Amino acid sequence: MRIMLLAGILPAVLAPAAAQAAPCPTTAMLGTYDFGRAGVIGAAGQAAGVWSAATVRSGFAGDDLIVTYTPRHTPSATERMVYTALFNEVDDPRAECHQVGADGVARHVWVSYRCRTGIAPNYTLLVR
Repeated sequence: MRIMLLAGILPAVLAPAAAQAAPCPTTAMLGTYDFGRAGVIGAAGQAAGVWSAATVRSGFAGDDLIVTYTPRHTPSATERMVYTALFNEVDDPRAECHQVGADGVARHVWVSYRCRTGIAPNYTLLVR
């Protein structure tokens, strides 16, 4: 009798836990970037598939980038390129790359990042 009772209760208790384990999409501000840059970063991140939507809100210190993403707590199996900060479009491409990368880690958009430089002083943001 007890075994039958436990057999009936156990699935009911475990089912909600399994449903809660799957992360839900979240909409939050990724960060504030130089005027015009949030739109570029938002579009590139959406094209790369790291977030499903991006909007820009202009402020006094720059543009706020608001993204909809599924929070990550484990790294992806492969590295994904988000965007490249070009030296002729950004005052300090290295600093912007590191700021966007760190903002993404802080908000669990990705677990880790690195900024790769090319021949010119461009920086490409790669995430896991």
